[in-house]
Amino acid sequence: MHRFHLPTLNFKGDYLIIEDRRITNQASKVLRMKKGGFFYVFDEKEEWQMQIEDISPKKLIANKIKRIENRADPNLQIALYQAIPKKPALFELVVQKATELGVSEIFPLITERTENRRMSKFDRLQLIALEATEQCGRLKIPTIRHPVSFEGCIDSMPNGFVAYEHEQTHLLSDYAAELKKAKSIQLIIGPEGGLTETEVSLAQSAGIKSFSLGPRILRTETAAIVSLGTIILGS
Repeated sequence: MHRFHLPTLNFKGDYLIIEDRRITNQASKVLRMKKGGFFYVFDEKEEWQMQIEDISPKKLIANKIKRIENRADPNLQIALYQAIPKKPALFELVVQKATELGVSEIFPLITERTENRRMSKFDRLQLIALEATEQCGRLKIPTIRHPVSFEGCIDSMPNGFVAYEHEQTHLLSDYAAELKKAKSIQLIIGPEGGLTETEVSLAQSAGIKSFSLGPRILRTETAAIVSLGTIILGS
């Protein structure tokens, strides 16, 4: 059943009038939903199953059927600091998959070896996060932040972790017990060329823990998805 997000659910008694053209167009023209059909609608606080009373490309009127108990958002707050890849489409992929996996915030990260310091249009990234939230069952849409520099952010990470392909001692799974107890973490994923030794040393000096993802060197977007999956499934 299709889910739609609204910033606030402004019910009129048991009815909801939706005039958001993104939703009304999709429901009426793309999905061809009809009177009597069902869908879910949610904001960051609650979710409801609704039944359509009237629908057009400009307006959708529906009434409440039942409130849905939603447990899709993880308790662990994860801020992902993702180095901006060369191809904008790869950053869009990370935003989509990170949303599905449960991140709270996404920071485009500029490092010494970041080749492309311009990312996709901000509005497009927000739309990708919104649509991924609708698809995956979450209530909370992750916040897409503006780009930050590596040196400018590492001192503001109280529980930071950084993926580093030359880490010889620790795998991410070695921190499993610590991650299970954590309420929030900050995760750094470097660019295609990797973080420099100087950057990793700076991070470690700031108390950020480095980890390896195994003997194979992963692409930056793969490293982000694997790291987030390991953290979420283990927490």
